[in-house]
Amino acid sequence: MKNFIYLIGASDDFESIDDLKEYYYNDPDMTDVGARCMSVFPVSLSEGCVVQGYNSIEEIATIIGRGEAFYHDWTTDDTISVLLDVDAEAK
Repeated sequence: MKNFIYLIGASDDFESIDDLKEYYYNDPDMTDVGARCMSVFPVSLSEGCVVQGYNSIEEIATIIGRGEAFYHDWTTDDTISVLLDVDAEAK
């Protein structure tokens, strides 16, 4: 399995992707909920996952993360987002 985290936050609350990532790393369990407007969506895919039209497992994870975010009422307007590779971060 390949594990990712899709982060999305309001651009009013975060200045940059680095700011969003730093906030998540400082509170990965989201115990300080409500302090800044963001959401966390975990995505796990099998290593051999292939979807026609996508060139990498990261692209597939990103589109799944975005879909989850949009399902939970996020939009592309006034937001910033990033996909974190949990497995790479752990090394």
